[in-house]
Amino acid sequence: MADVRSMKPKIDNADRISALPEPLLQHIMSFLPSKDAVRTRLLSKIWEKAWCTFPVLNFDEDLFERELLEMRAARGDVQKFNQARGKLLNYWKQALEAHRHHCSTGKLSVEKLRFKASFLDDSELADRCVCYAIESTVKELELHTILRGDRLYHLPQMVVCSETVNVLDLFGCILLEFPGRNSVKLPSLRKLRLAQVRASDQVIENLVAGCPLIEDLIFEFCEGLKSIKLFGRSKLRDIKIKGGREAEEVNINALNGHSITVVSPLPSGKINEVSCKNLKSLFLCITSVVDETLSYHITRLVVLECLGLIVCFELQNIKISSPSLKRLEIFKCTKLAAVEIETPNLSKCKYNGGVVPFSSSTALKLLETDLNLYTINFDPQWYVKFIELIAKFHQWSKVLNLLSECGESVIVPKELRQILPPPLSGVKHLNFSISIPFKKFAIAQVVDGLLWMSPHVDTVTIEYGRAFRFCFQILYKKDEV
Repeated sequence: MADVRSMKPKIDNADRISALPEPLLQHIMSFLPSKDAVRTRLLSKIWEKAWCTFPVLNFDEDLFERELLEMRAARGDVQKFNQARGKLLNYWKQALEAHRHHCSTGKLSVEKLRFKASFLDDSELADRCVCYAIESTVKELELHTILRGDRLYHLPQMVVCSETVNVLDLFGCILLEFPGRNSVKLPSLRKLRLAQVRASDQVIENLVAGCPLIEDLIFEFCEGLKSIKLFGRSKLRDIKIKGGREAEEVNINALNGHSITVVSPLPSGKINEVSCKNLKSLFLCITSVVDETLSYHITRLVVLECLGLIVCFELQNIKISSPSLKRLEIFKCTKLAAVEIETPNLSKCKYNGGVVPFSSSTALKLLETDLNLYTINFDPQWYVKFIELIAKFHQWSKVLNLLSECGESVIVPKELRQILPPPLSGVKHLNFSISIPFKKFAIAQVVDGLLWMSPHVDTVTIEYGRAFRFCFQILYKKDEV
């Protein structure tokens, strides 16, 4: 009688995936998150070779968890720390040499180099990686390098003369004076990000001037940069500026600029000029822009669709006149006293701040409004203004969403309920959000307040932080005949 076990189908335990050609393994790696792609090198020698010859060089210390943990565990022991650091550096050097070997045979190029390290004593390895990447016609270059002792990395000049780089992301570097205005030649560059980079106004001006195709430009807390002047870049579309400690003024004249975001944390930061006839999105955050300057710029932006005013601490009485504006956000502009809106095509409005009068010469036709109204003192006078304001937005908006930090804003005192009309009498579905989930609130009082504000509502939805959501269906008892 045949052995029953011999009749079972044989299972091939071979690793068939590892037997695939190296280009297919690298194609699989291209779909993985960076951290998982790095981990594949631990599977086998085959996978390690595939990673070492992958056209994306990813020397990011955060992705090498095992080696990084060894270094952190040894911070109190210099010898052990140097051993752990040397182990990771040697591995990076071996991977670099593997790339260099295959590239020398004409088999490999470099699509992207990401180099992020904060444990280097000198710039030797970073320079080698950058030099190799530029020679290998790299297209994307990310350098996040701070040497030990908080010393910044000096960017090699060959980087700003690359004909192939189209994305350049620099963090913690020093850009020295380039010898001449025409010394920067980045004919393929489309995206430039400079974060905590030290450079003078003239260096930045020369750098941008050498990028004729640049589309996306980001400055984040750059040192030495006092006056940001962006002129004459016809391809420039998206601009983000987060001012550093020395930022004093911003001047932008980009013919085809599409989106501008300015974050300037100091009162000295001034926006002198924003001249972009095709600008559709403008966000100003923590800036000292004043009423007259804001109104002046808005009237010149004839196709503006989105406007965000975030913690603009000098705004007091603003007038927003724009026939093209579709979305408006005003967030915690603490000195704000009044808002006049002349925006016939506005469809979405978000307001977070104190109760201030909103006015418009014509009734707005909003699709949705978010109101988060707050105060330190919930006195009767505040509640009267609160009710008047939400009643006005109820007339203007198809959907009105109310938000509050603690829920107290909708608990209108009973004496006021007897003399004031309910502000949301026509609402059938009421949405209310409480943004700080750790603050205590009385759900019964909140629901009672919402039902007074909207006496004919069918459903009330209350969101409490991100974790809880309550929905109440209101049933009305018919009067007996």
